[in-house]
Amino acid sequence: MEKRNKYIQKLSSTLQGFTGTVRRFPITVLFFLLSAVLTSYYISEGFSNNYFELLFSFIIGAALFMVLQLYFERFIKANSFRLIFGGLAVFGALVYYLVLKFVVDEMGTDIVVRTTVLLFILLILFIWIPSIKSKIGFSDSFMAIFKGFFTVVFYSGVMFLGIALILMATDLLIADIDGKVYGHFLNIIAFVYAPLHFLSLIPVYPAFYANESQDTLNNNTNLSEENAYQKLKKAIEPSKFLEGLISYIIIPVTVVFTLILLLYIILNITGDFWKDNLLESLLVTYSITVITVYLLASVIKNKISAYFRTIFPKVLIPVVLFQTISSVLKIGELGITAGRYYVILFGIFATVSAVIFSLKPNSKTNIIAPVLIVLALVSIFPPTDAFAISRKNQINRLTEVLKENDMLKDGKVIPNENISRDDKQIIVNAIQYLNRMNYTKDITWLKDYSRTRDFEGTFGFSQYDMDVKVTEIYSFYLPKGLPLDISGYDYFVEAEFYGDNQQISYEVGLGENNEYILTYENKGSLGELLLKDSQNKELIRYSLKEIYDTFKERKDSAGEITLDEAKFISGNENAMLCLIVKNANFEFWEDRSYHSIETFIMIRIK
Repeated sequence: MEKRNKYIQKLSSTLQGFTGTVRRFPITVLFFLLSAVLTSYYISEGFSNNYFELLFSFIIGAALFMVLQLYFERFIKANSFRLIFGGLAVFGALVYYLVLKFVVDEMGTDIVVRTTVLLFILLILFIWIPSIKSKIGFSDSFMAIFKGFFTVVFYSGVMFLGIALILMATDLLIADIDGKVYGHFLNIIAFVYAPLHFLSLIPVYPAFYANESQDTLNNNTNLSEENAYQKLKKAIEPSKFLEGLISYIIIPVTVVFTLILLLYIILNITGDFWKDNLLESLLVTYSITVITVYLLASVIKNKISAYFRTIFPKVLIPVVLFQTISSVLKIGELGITAGRYYVILFGIFATVSAVIFSLKPNSKTNIIAPVLIVLALVSIFPPTDAFAISRKNQINRLTEVLKENDMLKDGKVIPNENISRDDKQIIVNAIQYLNRMNYTKDITWLKDYSRTRDFEGTFGFSQYDMDVKVTEIYSFYLPKGLPLDISGYDYFVEAEFYGDNQQISYEVGLGENNEYILTYENKGSLGELLLKDSQNKELIRYSLKEIYDTFKERKDSAGEITLDEAKFISGNENAMLCLIVKNANFEFWEDRSYHSIETFIMIRIK
């Protein structure tokens, strides 16, 4: 009975926590419920003209009220302001919807990115507000968000997995289940359960106007001061498991990753190192990892985290400078894109953060929040936003190359295939980016191209010859289901031979006691098949180049072949080989080659 009462009390406490969350964030919960209803309709009907506009607006309104509620709890005494803040969140969502509906032409990549960045700004504000003029640091608030997020992800994942298994079992054993049901349950978890659970884990932070020395908390949320304090302490303090995970696994892994990264830089710093596509993404990933681990380690009080906070910001500075230099050099090659703009902007933020962390390794990290917010705002509002700058840069690069090659006259593009490969590559890169961002329709002299998308007809050369320098490509296949006559042969083998000059060999034994060995040696031109007996005596040798030479003589370079065309026979006084090609692919570049041949092999021993 006592155990039962304990469970009932725990369930009651959980329900009270959720109802308290609804009272604390009513507008946020309302917007997420509206998102769930909207998405449920979208799943059922399969279409909605305003789905994404409404969904983005609801999420913006929900996030905006979360930020305003925390600001209210920390800095405002009068309850009347809460109604004002609720109205501001609704008004913000409405304005955002009207902008998307009537100002923006279409929901392109730029709108999605701008919305994502705006939500990111609201997230940083949500983390930063509790630390403004408070004993609570930015890293403490970050720890609370970090713990809450991954707790909710874990519970949501387990919940959906359990529901999915139940639905699968029902579908297999009892009655058919519509596939849309999975989407509806996922929708409920994502827009109802997960936000409620996450918000219930957000503590009430000390009010600025209260006496923080006595740990006095704002009780506008109907939480007792003692409960609010316990919830705050539990939220910002890492558990023993998380503390051990960060101190003894994440930090050591970061140290090893750093050593590997530095070794990679030292060994490859010459040549095309700075333009290596891997370098940029590798360094950005490293910078994000170090900053995240630094914020988590700032809450942990042990020697390992203290050493990490002291040493790694100083290591981060040269790494971030490497990343920024690499990104700037890539601009010279590919121009400015929205993605590269954000990479460079992050490089600036990471450099500032590393300097701050280096100068004050044990102080609060609050100052990095306004730096990040300002840079994010710069990136989404004209004239310094990522899209205006990248659009202007790509158009200028394209215009300059076209004019240099007399391909732009009187507002019209003149096709010209006799230009340098570098200029062709600039044109291809610029057009591909402008196409991807849907900008070509707004450029007067590209409007015809934007309608037809005829690249070769517009510029005089194919855009697909630029990325890969292939000199020859052949691809043939035998239709499935054809009967094969294997009478008169002793052994039948199905094999695939593939690779480049680095591929070594293939070997298979024939007979019960491996009386014969069939070997493929990838040496010379495309490699050779070699049949040997148990005494290692060569019985017959066949060069796969004969297959290539035969297919090369065909008028077409790809397509279906007949059984007779697929059959290649070679014999001598010792043995006979019959190869029937199922698929054959040959690719030859200027500096290397690749081949793949799937074949049936029939062998007769004489």
